[in-house]
Amino acid sequence: MASHQANGFAQAQAHIEKAIERGEIDGAGLAVVHEGRLAIEWYAGEAAPGVPSSSRVLWPLAAISKLYTAATIMALVERGTLTLSLPVYSLLPELAGEGREAITLRHLLTHTSGLLYEPPDMEALLLAQQPLDELVDAAFTSPLQFPPGSQFAYSDLGYAVAGLVAEAATGQRFPTLLRELILEPAGLRETFFPLPPEAAPRLARVVGALGEGTPGHMYGASYGLRLGHPAWGVVATLPDLVRFGLLFTPEASSRVLSAATICTMTTDQVRRFFRPDLPSWGLGFAIGQGSFGEGDLFSSESFGLSGATGCALWYDPRARVLIAFVSNRHMNADRLGFTRRLSAVLNTVMAAFS
Repeated sequence: MASHQANGFAQAQAHIEKAIERGEIDGAGLAVVHEGRLAIEWYAGEAAPGVPSSSRVLWPLAAISKLYTAATIMALVERGTLTLSLPVYSLLPELAGEGREAITLRHLLTHTSGLLYEPPDMEALLLAQQPLDELVDAAFTSPLQFPPGSQFAYSDLGYAVAGLVAEAATGQRFPTLLRELILEPAGLRETFFPLPPEAAPRLARVVGALGEGTPGHMYGASYGLRLGHPAWGVVATLPDLVRFGLLFTPEASSRVLSAATICTMTTDQVRRFFRPDLPSWGLGFAIGQGSFGEGDLFSSESFGLSGATGCALWYDPRARVLIAFVSNRHMNADRLGFTRRLSAVLNTVMAAFS
């Protein structure tokens, strides 16, 4: 590692260690791949009480799960099973009325469907440990926020419905599709959706999430991560998160998706198909901007996503830098501090490796 890169990593390391010392997070991991070579893999603190952060820990990936879901959907598009212009109601007739007939699969994957972010009573549903279909029901019963394609509004419900579309088209459960189409071909053996009981001792504990301290914990091993929610249900080790991210880069050692699919997922779809004044977003991926206002030094071609559990996965093609960061303090605990931590890590790494 060059001296300026080592200095940049030292700065990122210092930010993380200070956050742990101040009690802002309990543990974290950081990995950087530069020009196809692993430059950094480093851990600090505790992932859970008595569980040191390490390469074996399973970190709840929150919103980054949407990248796995989008990849699964696009694998079905490659096979001719689905199309992005497909009206969703053609496979889910219950998604009709009040303009819902206009929702397409492309709308769902680009957060332009008009569906709510999540059910208004999300925490109550979690505390009651309701099944996944109850968490998704609001997509079929709540009014749209706007006509599909006219605005942008980030939506977990949209990705949950996309999972249902895949199930209706194939007759298979969505976790099975994700495993068979993405995880197994990519050799991601330390990535789980949903979390199996035997892997629970390796799970990082997320502080500040809905239902924390109850059996209905959103990112808990006994319920939330057993649901298989397509918007936030994936858990992975940091090395496996890196391997997944590399699938979308020129440095990939093997291909699971075609070059055409990767280009579609990682370039703007919202402005191209809907409105030029809306946020730039691909299929699953945010483009050239942080999801929470982080990543000040990303180039306009960069793509990735950050998750509310304190994780991030970003690739900048100009610098040929892939950054994967995991931690265990939810955005709800301190939104300003959350964004500051992510920004500090991403910015110091980008400055060092670009």
